[in-house]
Amino acid sequence: MDDLARALRRHARQLGLRSGADRNRVWRWESRSAIPNAESQQLLAGLLGVPLSVVTQLGWPYWLPAYHEPHPLSPSGSRAALREIQATPMERRSFLVLPTGTLVGFAAHWAAVEPGRLDRALSGHRVDPELLAWLEARTGELRALSAAGGPMLRKLVDAHLATAIDLIDQDNYPAAIHRRLHTVAADLAHQAGWIRFDAGQHAPAQHRWEAAVHAAHQAGDRDLAAVALSDLAYQATWLARPADAVAILEYARSRTPAPATRALLDVRRARASAVLQDRTDVERALLSAEAELDRARPGTTPAVVSWMSASDITADAGRCWLDLGDTTRARTAIAGGLTELDPQRRRTQSIFLTYWAETTLHHHDAAAIATAAKTALDAATHTRAPRCIDLAHTLLARLDKRTEQPINDLRDYAHTLQPT
Repeated sequence: MDDLARALRRHARQLGLRSGADRNRVWRWESRSAIPNAESQQLLAGLLGVPLSVVTQLGWPYWLPAYHEPHPLSPSGSRAALREIQATPMERRSFLVLPTGTLVGFAAHWAAVEPGRLDRALSGHRVDPELLAWLEARTGELRALSAAGGPMLRKLVDAHLATAIDLIDQDNYPAAIHRRLHTVAADLAHQAGWIRFDAGQHAPAQHRWEAAVHAAHQAGDRDLAAVALSDLAYQATWLARPADAVAILEYARSRTPAPATRALLDVRRARASAVLQDRTDVERALLSAEAELDRARPGTTPAVVSWMSASDITADAGRCWLDLGDTTRARTAIAGGLTELDPQRRRTQSIFLTYWAETTLHHHDAAAIATAAKTALDAATHTRAPRCIDLAHTLLARLDKRTEQPINDLRDYAHTLQPT
């Protein structure tokens, strides 16, 4: 988002104009909480190389280059989805996400289609089994490192994903190798999606999760595909599209065998239903999540959801109660979840600390509010993840009308953390 805002300001200067685009404004455009004015759309169109006639004809946001339909869930469609995340210039496909309903249809298609069988090896070079085994091992190690994050992890994941896609393109392997290759590609694409999501790059994240669904589908890995679909649903809730999230999760859960995976999908449904103010569905989904997690066993839990714990359900339940207006219940749940959460999961901890701070906003004790908000801001800054930092600053923006000294000191402190 910072890159796009800077590019817009630079493009405006080149045209002798001024642009007030900044990270927060771009985030509001991307999350659909605001629509750019005509001048901003013209600047954005010029930057992306979109003719103004197309802008006028299609209107916002349909003229954006990121607006496209998912590839079909076929071997050729899955390959196209994987190749696209390698070949598409990021500047041209990194702004907006797929339109409302498109992802729901994609999820419905996945729930109904069985992956095709490979009856023979295709022409081309053979895949080196040792290289594939090495790639599988490194993929697991990269997932274990994901809690740390950082630019180096992004480079490593992208490089390994590119290798997996190149191996898939060799076109000469039996069915067992086909499944293993696509499982690796799905896992890495899933990781790459989260790296982009944490960076606030919603369209690139969405493209990678879509590719992960494709690759997992070709591998016959229903849990991995369902988790990637649930990530698309979680993103939809994050971007104020909770109805889409509920529909996607219904399809994703229909073919998910592992209890831990079903627990994750239930929690994310509860989050979306809370935004929709559907208390009954929230309570039903949270009870189901707890029951499913109780059924989960380490030996049968897929690696992609091995992190799922009771603390996640508890803290996410707190966010649900907060959305439903039950602040007291929210504080208890979020505090309980934070106490049990693995401290290595810094980004998740940061998000929950920001939710905790949000529960204090209606207090008269300005010092308590400032302390909670500062703790959340420090945690978010430590992650270096724009998604966490943006959420913390959104919380601070809600204190703009407060003039007590502890709040003023908090603003001054937040200003010192801004990059120069």
